[in-house]
Amino acid sequence: MARDREKSETIVTISGKNYTLVGYESDEYMQRVASYVNSRLEEYRRVDSYKRLPADTQNVLVLLNIADEYFKAREQVDHLTEDLEKRDKDLYDVKHNLVLSMTKNEAVEQTIKEMQQEITEKDKKIVKLETELNHINEERKHSQSGIARVTNVRKN
Repeated sequence: MARDREKSETIVTISGKNYTLVGYESDEYMQRVASYVNSRLEEYRRVDSYKRLPADTQNVLVLLNIADEYFKAREQVDHLTEDLEKRDKDLYDVKHNLVLSMTKNEAVEQTIKEMQQEITEKDKKIVKLETELNHINEERKHSQSGIARVTNVRKN
């Protein structure tokens, strides 16, 4: 920040006159400001109607135009700042929604894992029951074939 520096003096030339500026800004910055003022003055000096005005009116006109530029720039900065704040809020909302979605996704993945484990357990139970059923069917076949032999022996 500019106030963190010590005051410095800089000599600038505006409209051919030297001025000593004292401030917290860098020499380079103060020279840029003076250069800008000189360029604006030169721009106005090229206009015939400006040349016919009294010096104090010329100065006021330049000051008004620089103030106009300042207010327009300030308005643009405010607009850009609002836009940036809106984008920051939108980005926050997107990040928030992403976190919520990730949390929901993790819960769904956990549910899927649990259901897969349940399916695996039920598949094992089905295999066990099918095996028991096969054993029962085999025992039935053996006992029915034994009954059939007994019945055939009696018929003979």
